[in-house]
Amino acid sequence: MYCGVEETDAIMKRPIDKQQEHEWIEQYLSGEMTRDERKEVEMVMQADADFEKEVQLLKRTHELMKEAFLEQRAVATLRQLQRQSRQRTQRIRLVRRSLIGSVTAGFMLIVYLSVAPVVFPDSENDTSITHSLADESDTMAVAQKQVFNQFFEGQVHLIEGQYVLAVKNFETVVRTTDIRPYFREAAQWHLTVAYLKSGEPHKAERVYDQFSQCTDCEYPIRAVDRWKIWWQIKWAQWLK
Repeated sequence: MYCGVEETDAIMKRPIDKQQEHEWIEQYLSGEMTRDERKEVEMVMQADADFEKEVQLLKRTHELMKEAFLEQRAVATLRQLQRQSRQRTQRIRLVRRSLIGSVTAGFMLIVYLSVAPVVFPDSENDTSITHSLADESDTMAVAQKQVFNQFFEGQVHLIEGQYVLAVKNFETVVRTTDIRPYFREAAQWHLTVAYLKSGEPHKAERVYDQFSQCTDCEYPIRAVDRWKIWWQIKWAQWLK
C-alpha cells in the first residue's frame, strides 16, 4: 500500500496556476506523459467541460500549426522544384541550341565536303612550267613531251567528265620514271580524283595515302581540297 501511495503522489495533478496548466496540457498533447498521467488529464477533461474545450482548442491549434508548417515546407519544396525545373529547362534549351547549331554546322560541312569540287592549282601555271622546261632543254625527249601532253589531256578529260580516259592519262604520267616531282604529285592528285569520279574509291584511297606522310610536297594543293578528297573517298566507300 505504501508503494501505491508513492506512485499516486508521483502522478502530476492538475496545476492551479494557469501557465502551469497550459504546460500540463502541452505535455499531454505532445506525448510526454506516462500512461497514468494521461489518464489523469482525461479524467479532468471528463469532469470539467471548460477544461476539455481548452484542451481541444490547444489540440486544434497544434494541428493548424503543423498543417501550416507542412504547407510551408510543401510550398518551399515546390518553389525549389520549379526553380530547378526552370534551370533544367534553360540548360536543356542551351544544350538543344548548341546541339542544333553543331548538327547544322556539321551537316553544312558534310554537304560542302561532299558536293564542292576539288580546286587544283591553276592549270596555266602547270603549262607555263612545262613550257619553260621545254625551252630550257632542247634535248628533252619526245617521250617526255608526250607525258606532259598526257597530263594536260587528263585535265581536259576530268573537266569534260570523261573520267575513264582521265584515269588512263594520269596513270601514264605516274608510270613515267623520268619526271619532275611537281608533275608526278600533280598527276597523282588528279589520278586520285579521276579514280574517285570513275567509281573506284579504293584505288583513289591508295593514291591519296601516299601523301599522308609527305612533308616536302611540291604540288601546292590546299588543305581544304585535301579534306574534300578524303571525305568524298570515305563517302563513296560507304555508299558501296
